[in-house]
Amino acid sequence: MTDQTVSRRSFVSTAAGVGAASVGMAASSQGKAAITALPTDPVEQLHAMVKMMGTQAEERVVWKTKGKIFAILPDDVILLYGMRGSESTWWHQIDDTTYVRYNSTMSFFTDPQTDQFIDEFTSPINGATVTLPASFIRHKEGEWFTPMGTYYGSMKKAFPEKYKDAPLHMDWTLDGDVIRRQEGDNFPPIIPQPSIEYASMFSWASEVFDPGLKRASGVSCGWNIMAGSRPPYTDLGVPPGNVNWHFDAVKLDDTEQLDDDYLKRARAHSDRFDISPELDEGPSFFERILALRQRAG
Repeated sequence: MTDQTVSRRSFVSTAAGVGAASVGMAASSQGKAAITALPTDPVEQLHAMVKMMGTQAEERVVWKTKGKIFAILPDDVILLYGMRGSESTWWHQIDDTTYVRYNSTMSFFTDPQTDQFIDEFTSPINGATVTLPASFIRHKEGEWFTPMGTYYGSMKKAFPEKYKDAPLHMDWTLDGDVIRRQEGDNFPPIIPQPSIEYASMFSWASEVFDPGLKRASGVSCGWNIMAGSRPPYTDLGVPPGNVNWHFDAVKLDDTEQLDDDYLKRARAHSDRFDISPELDEGPSFFERILALRQRAG
């Protein structure tokens, strides 16, 4: 990764310091590639997506994540707590038009004022105190990336109407050297509905379309909007409405660039933090949920 370290670190520094809204201004001084239009061909879009989200090399890609969780009430918006975490993805290229990634996310909740980790939270709505365990989700079955769409195998099998084969068509724009890509995901009914995640991703076009680079820099931000009708939100007294997770993330060059206190806590929480979920034993995350749903009728 030495051939792109300076470029990516410059991008990460800019994004972390001034936010995604200023990326376009920074890009103008980075050197505009001779790119005037984004490709419409599904295969070309696939390769660009993989470089933005991960890598075309056989390696681990780490995103540093941060966010805040809000309760949307009938007459108010309340900041509940924050979170800090990371998403690690291990990528493999199967053939010229197929990639698979194995992703693992680990997040801990934080005090929104101090940014320090917390293990419990007292609701300003009803005074109830709840525990806030770590969120640790691993996908051993892998997520497939193809010119005909992206999917997890178990989800495509269980919900074929949601994951119909269709040529990849990304919602993205080019502004100077900055690619802005937007994407929404109506999660399948394995969690309480309604629920939607909508995110924007930013990368340098000059990196994405540089044939000498296997991966491009990136930042992302968005909303995960869900019904407030499940724990811990019901326990916290959130009335009918929704809970919004606002998040952002920066693509790092190396795992050790994560915050020291986060790395220490993550590695203490699980000895599998640095191991690809592909090597996990037993059924996958989605397979376990589907099995529970079947047993519940």
